[in-house]
Amino acid sequence: MRHLPLSLLAVLACAPDGVEAPAVTPDSAEDAAYARLFAADGEATQKGVDELRTMRVRVDDLVGGIHTRVQQYAGGVPVFGAEAIVHVDPAGSVVGVTDDLFGGVQVDSTPTVSADDAIERAVAGAGGWATLSDEPTSELWILRQHGRDHLAWRVQIHQVHFGEGDALPVVFVDAHTGETVWQYDNLQSVCSGTTNYYGTVSVDCYAYAGANYLEDTADLLGTYSWNGTTTTLSYVSSATTTFATTQRTINAVEAAYVAQKVYDYYSTVHGRNGIDGLGGPAAVTSHGYNFITTSTSYSTSYVGASWDPTGLYMLYGDGDGVNASSLTTLDVGGHEMTHGVTQYESNLTYSGESGGLNESMSDIFGAMVERSVLGESADTWLVGEEAWTPGTSGDALRYMNDPQDDGVSYGYYTASIASADVHYSSGVANLAFYLLSEGGSHPRGTSSTVVTAIGADDAADIWYLANTSYMTSSTNFSAARTATLSAASSLYGASSTQYTAVGDAWTAVGVTGAATTCTTTAYSGSITKKGQSKYQPSSAGSAVTVTAQTASLTGPSSADFDLYLEKSSGRSWSSVASSVTTSTSTESLSYTGTAGTYRVRVYSRTGTGSYAVSWCK
Repeated sequence: MRHLPLSLLAVLACAPDGVEAPAVTPDSAEDAAYARLFAADGEATQKGVDELRTMRVRVDDLVGGIHTRVQQYAGGVPVFGAEAIVHVDPAGSVVGVTDDLFGGVQVDSTPTVSADDAIERAVAGAGGWATLSDEPTSELWILRQHGRDHLAWRVQIHQVHFGEGDALPVVFVDAHTGETVWQYDNLQSVCSGTTNYYGTVSVDCYAYAGANYLEDTADLLGTYSWNGTTTTLSYVSSATTTFATTQRTINAVEAAYVAQKVYDYYSTVHGRNGIDGLGGPAAVTSHGYNFITTSTSYSTSYVGASWDPTGLYMLYGDGDGVNASSLTTLDVGGHEMTHGVTQYESNLTYSGESGGLNESMSDIFGAMVERSVLGESADTWLVGEEAWTPGTSGDALRYMNDPQDDGVSYGYYTASIASADVHYSSGVANLAFYLLSEGGSHPRGTSSTVVTAIGADDAADIWYLANTSYMTSSTNFSAARTATLSAASSLYGASSTQYTAVGDAWTAVGVTGAATTCTTTAYSGSITKKGQSKYQPSSAGSAVTVTAQTASLTGPSSADFDLYLEKSSGRSWSSVASSVTTSTSTESLSYTGTAGTYRVRVYSRTGTGSYAVSWCK
């Protein structure tokens, strides 16, 4: 395995002047995928496949392409192991297909053996009901096995008691004959270990050459230890499935448990695959796997935890026993790994108001991870309460329900907040989220607005969508209000209780909406050759806080100039509105959206000459 620190740098290229913005969108990539698969010479056509369903469409943040994964069906039943992934580049062209589709599937898709009967048969063959640790489940699949296709019930059996002989048998029972067609143990390996805060827990581990390692080869999560150094990362292993109770091993087991719970939360609640949305990022390669990496016991008596945005790994200190004990808690781990999620989504700049929002995003989803495991309680809204100042009971690092309880955080927006430490300015958005979830008014009586509770589940869905789809690297508090309102409107409608409550929650903490009335600015320029682009006010754009914008262009009657409004995503620019309909240089557009950094682009389809742009922003 490699040793950290690591330097895994991705080169993120922006389109140069005069180059069109990427044309591909998730919808167009999905359309291109099906067009390719069902073309005359397409993979599905060639194999006689007539039914595919989209499993997911993933945007590749590093190269800008999009990957569409499809599942093969026959007679309305999924075919086990029969999938394809179509890879589309930023220009919208198919550049490759991962083809695992099956040809010639033939089976009667109507079962004659019931699901309950299949479960009974599978459980009996696995040792009986007394051996189970949870209720078995079943799904209907088409299974190609032994040279023929079977309609089969896939029965998942749970026999995990944290001891020798644990298993997760998967049994395929023929849905016509009741016979067992195929079975395997879905338990990569389950180990157990003591933790600081959560008792004895189970963690997935990897068995190799007589040892068990803190590596989950299913979800690709690896946990390693610095063992008190700052230079060398080492394996954490055990000769048995029960890990030792030395303090550093306890910390590592707990960190592995937390990483799994963060992964499970994002996967189950938000459909996210890993931190980057693509099953990664991987920082350590070990035993032939590339692992999302957690590292523990960094240095000695280190009070801290962090997500390294360059090395792309989690780091925990053991604490000093006075200011903090081991930082391997559910909310701290959820907080730090959410920094990674934000890095791959809105990429909120870690300074000023956007930095406070970045910190708040992590506090919020750290709380949601903890809540998903332990259930909701008063402790849900305390940050790091288990680890912070172990000699003082009932305190915490931060208080989302009343941020000013720590004596330094902000609980109400002021103009000076942009210069505050991001850990303290985060309190404004933390309190807005708390009030949205739980309802009520400002705990200090600073405002009189009463917020209707919508529950933490709906609130988290809104904040997650805002982070992934409506916020940019430069989003400030006012723009965050707009972004979360846009997300609430998308999820629940602009007339919904959720939408109204989001606005009230921000108002309660002093964050008002962006201005709706734009101010017009005139620009002029000249294009000297066909195909050239010019930007106003410059290629760097300018900050826009209004929700509605308009722009108009006038140019030479002998030329055909087009008009675009583009928005920065932090890494690149995307066209959000355009006017390309006329064959002259007279164009106009309008756009309603969120605050951010925008620019106007004038593009010469044909001809040259001077132009004038009027932009209301």
